[in-house]
Amino acid sequence: MEFAQLGRTGLKVSRLCLGTMNFGPQSSEEDSFAIMDKALELGINFFDTCAGFVHPLGFVGRNCIIFILIKKK
Repeated sequence: MEFAQLGRTGLKVSRLCLGTMNFGPQSSEEDSFAIMDKALELGINFFDTCAGFVHPLGFVGRNCIIFILIKKK
């Protein structure tokens, strides 16, 4: 997995992000956890939980939380 620095925070985040917007309405809880477990196994530590959509005039979203999962040494 490739990682990038997150600004000046010192955190490294995966270049791939797991979008979870459809967890719940489109995926069962069991399937959602299996997908997240696999993402973590593959090194993805950047999860986007924003429930939003793209509009021609710009991004419109609500209830956005972005999780970065960090393993302490």
